[in-house]
Amino acid sequence: MTAIVPLHTDADILIVDDNPANCDLLDALLEDAGYERRQIMTDPRLVLPRVAQQRPDLILLDVRMPHMTGFQVLQALNDAHGDDASAVIILTAQTDDDTRYQALALGVRDFLTKPFDQTEVLQRIRNTLELQRLMRERSERASLLETLVHERTQELERRSRQDPQTGLPNRIALLEALEQRLQARIDTGVFFMALDGVDDVARLHGFTTADLLAGALADRLRAVVSDSNAVLGVWNSTEWVVVCDSTIDDKTIGALADRLLHSFATPFDIDGMSLHLAVRMGVSASLPERHAEQLVRMAALALPKALGVWQGYNHDLENALQRRTHMRAALRRAADRRELYLVYQPKVDLIQQRIIGAEALMRWQSPEFGAVSPAEFIPLAESSGLIVRLGLWVFEEAVRQLATWREQGLVDAAFGVAINVAAEQLAQKDFAQVLIGILANYRLPAGLIELEVTESGLMQDMQLAMQQLNVLHQAGFPIAIDDFGTGYSSLAYLKTLPVSVLKIDRAFIREVHTSTQDQRLTGTVIDMARHFGFRTVAEGVELPEQLHRLQQMGCDVGQGYIFAPPLKEGALIKLLESDLDHLFSPDSAISAKI
Repeated sequence: MTAIVPLHTDADILIVDDNPANCDLLDALLEDAGYERRQIMTDPRLVLPRVAQQRPDLILLDVRMPHMTGFQVLQALNDAHGDDASAVIILTAQTDDDTRYQALALGVRDFLTKPFDQTEVLQRIRNTLELQRLMRERSERASLLETLVHERTQELERRSRQDPQTGLPNRIALLEALEQRLQARIDTGVFFMALDGVDDVARLHGFTTADLLAGALADRLRAVVSDSNAVLGVWNSTEWVVVCDSTIDDKTIGALADRLLHSFATPFDIDGMSLHLAVRMGVSASLPERHAEQLVRMAALALPKALGVWQGYNHDLENALQRRTHMRAALRRAADRRELYLVYQPKVDLIQQRIIGAEALMRWQSPEFGAVSPAEFIPLAESSGLIVRLGLWVFEEAVRQLATWREQGLVDAAFGVAINVAAEQLAQKDFAQVLIGILANYRLPAGLIELEVTESGLMQDMQLAMQQLNVLHQAGFPIAIDDFGTGYSSLAYLKTLPVSVLKIDRAFIREVHTSTQDQRLTGTVIDMARHFGFRTVAEGVELPEQLHRLQQMGCDVGQGYIFAPPLKEGALIKLLESDLDHLFSPDSAISAKI
């Protein structure tokens, strides 16, 4: 007989059996094996207080006992401690199926049948303690990752609302402040200042001088608005905004506008240089039905052509605001008029160093508006509900295209396409069945179509999203979490949703080759994904240094401009025929720095 080498002899083991002889037998056996922390209980009513005071690593629990059965003890432990309950091995002379099924349903890890076999007892205890250790380590890694994500998200949240050069509120923070005033029904004025001369300073004297100039301007304008309930912020490097409590008819708004303009009359002393800036300023005021972004846009539309003056928004500029309405109407007809098309950004296996698929992205070439940026028409489609119909068009077009490529032998059998799924699509109760039906028409394996969903999209209606994604997962679709690591920063859904891919947000990849914090977070995500059995995809890979760092971390797939931007069909097929070896050469990271 092979001797059993015990593990984790420092484990806290609680023996619960109303038969003292059984307790003594197990206690002696454990003592001989080297387990030092043991306790015997013959009254099951004492178990819960003991566990509450000090939770054991393992409980050896009899089934038939007076006062409380082993099953009742198990249920009480589960109610009190849930997933954090101690591991339990049942001690029983009964081997019938009902007893085992009931115990397993209550979370029992294993069984020891009376009379006890010494070798079996030690082996099962050894196995259970080792499993408990592995589960605890996994839980600790999950907690560490959640802490890191939370910390990084807080930092990103702070940065996302602050201009890096001046420390002033940025565009996001300005819109939030403006929206809060509108919701509180406070009469509000918006000053949109277009700066002239900033780019010239950067070109002539360098970006460091331009940053110092921006800081000096921030100090001067803070002094101007300090005596009013106003918010000064940076819309972008050459456009700044002031939000104040006033209306366009209020005399104080003209006085504030004049003070702001006057503050540019005096040159700025930067590193011994006298630098001048000029400004144009447009002003808008709140009225019913006007939202925050619209107010800023109205102020921008009111910008005069001449420097050193300000102008208020008026109804003669209204036609410019009709663009959004007209664009929405044009977008409704875009698919039927064949104005929409797909481009594909390659996804590269970082181990095999070859293209294994692509992400399908929608583009719009409008006869009326020209090439419309996705950053403009996608939010418009989402806000108007058009994204449901357009998303369905993207899915069918991508599936049709992949089927054609396969028939023509242009891609290999494993080449897949990733498709983005919006929150509004997941809210459609028949969404999953519609996708399954489309795929069946083209006789494609579901495993080739990866569906990308965002954390924020999942959180809008988690229950319905779970229902839809479970149906799609059972049909064979891989499910990817897009922009992982931002948004809600919760790992809870990874336990319940049928996720198989994590796409690491480009915010963490941007500085992964230089930032220790981003390296630590990205590495932890990759490690955690590996334990869950997920694949990882790094978005926004642009530099050889980023690529080689991700390879070292064990990231599975890369996507970004270092490989290719989103490509039309012909360019993608041509790229598939090319060799990517030069991108993975160790010399590429070095040459990029020279």
